Amino acid sequence: MSARAAPRLMPVSLIALAALLLPIGLAAQSVRPLSVEAAVAAGLGSDPGVKGAAWDLASARAKAKDAADRMLPSVALSTGYTMLSQEPGVTPVNTPDATVNKTVNYLLGAFTGGPTDSRDVRVDLQYPVFAGFRVREAIQISKLQVLGKEAAAELSRRALAFEIRRSYWESVRASANVAVLERNLELEKLTREDVRNLVEQGMATTADSLAEDARFDQTTLALDDAKSMLELSLLQLSTLIGDRNASASTLGELGYDLVSKPGEAPLPASGLSGPIDEAALVETALANRPESRGAVAALGAANHALAASRADQFPTVVLNGSISYADPDPRLFPPVDKFNLTWSAGIRLRYELGGMPGAIERGKAAEADLEKARADIARARNGIALDVRRCVLALKRSQTSLELTHGLVGQAEESLRVTRQKYDNGLAKNSDVLQAEIATLRAGLAVESKAIDLEIARADLARAAAMETL
Repeated sequence: MSARAAPRLMPVSLIALAALLLPIGLAAQSVRPLSVEAAVAAGLGSDPGVKGAAWDLASARAKAKDAADRMLPSVALSTGYTMLSQEPGVTPVNTPDATVNKTVNYLLGAFTGGPTDSRDVRVDLQYPVFAGFRVREAIQISKLQVLGKEAAAELSRRALAFEIRRSYWESVRASANVAVLERNLELEKLTREDVRNLVEQGMATTADSLAEDARFDQTTLALDDAKSMLELSLLQLSTLIGDRNASASTLGELGYDLVSKPGEAPLPASGLSGPIDEAALVETALANRPESRGAVAALGAANHALAASRADQFPTVVLNGSISYADPDPRLFPPVDKFNLTWSAGIRLRYELGGMPGAIERGKAAEADLEKARADIARARNGIALDVRRCVLALKRSQTSLELTHGLVGQAEESLRVTRQKYDNGLAKNSDVLQAEIATLRAGLAVESKAIDLEIARADLARAAAMETL
């Protein structure tokens, strides 16, 4: 058997390189390199949800500025012109007494008639000196609402960044899986032909041939499933990074070369490569997670809302004043057809007694909202701590799994070496060497899959602990 020609086998190092580094369909394609960081940047720059959160934040900031501006005095400038109808004339009084006639007719002339048009320029000023702290509390609430919107916008960005990272690495996994299965199918085809030849030579049974046919069919089905998974993962990735018209099923058609490699890509945040300090990560998350900061802002807003709900229990005090330059001046009697400058200033105190029952009920509702906000903070903190601890466990498990899987590669390579040596010495068949090479392929794919699990676990921990700067 040693005299037979050795089968043409792909070196293991090249097989591993094909599984780890070569995207599907890129041999003759002109594609753009896409790293995981570039994918995250593209997604954050194009996602409608992130943009919507940014506009929501801009609206909250404008509303906060509007609430602060209400502390300014209200100043209104107005001017106008009014045409008046001509008043009917008055019949003079004619009595036997000439003195009476003169006096009455003078008064009738003075108090009738008047100007036939009206013109005025007016400046009115109003300032709420005290409004039961309504304005002050409204300003504080609006500021805290801005903080809540900032937290919501950051939460949207962090969630999207993690989804992009996970989708990117799942696409890398699917691409490598297809590459390995394609090579696996080629080897299974060679094995099937070898087994059939052995059956013809009487060195293998029909059962051996049927078993190999079944393995070939299973590999064909697995390759078909892997291609479907690759298409789905690429569709999700293209959608997340803003290429929403993409319908490609291969990287070459999509126009991207996923250049980031497991273990070589930059970490999403510092502090993920060395020993993990779970307690420190929990404290960092409780301080920095947008959900935590949003819950704190909501508690502050509830406190100020409680103070604002008691505003109707206080009187309101308003300063007001005006300056008028009018023709005729309505304060002159009888009217005079000329401009006259007048002014007024005053203070008004108002106490709404009828609003007291409603104010009491609004206070009760605000107190309930305050207690709910406190409960929400406790719930958010518990959820954040649990999320971080879960991610730490997943990261440690991924690290351990990767270390153990690395050992399988060494075992598979040693098995392939021994099998080849046996083949050279006539102690093994060609099909045995092919099956050993398939096992080496699968071991290499398992290592890459575990390395991708580790990348996803790191990204998830960076999200949970709010470590990544976006």
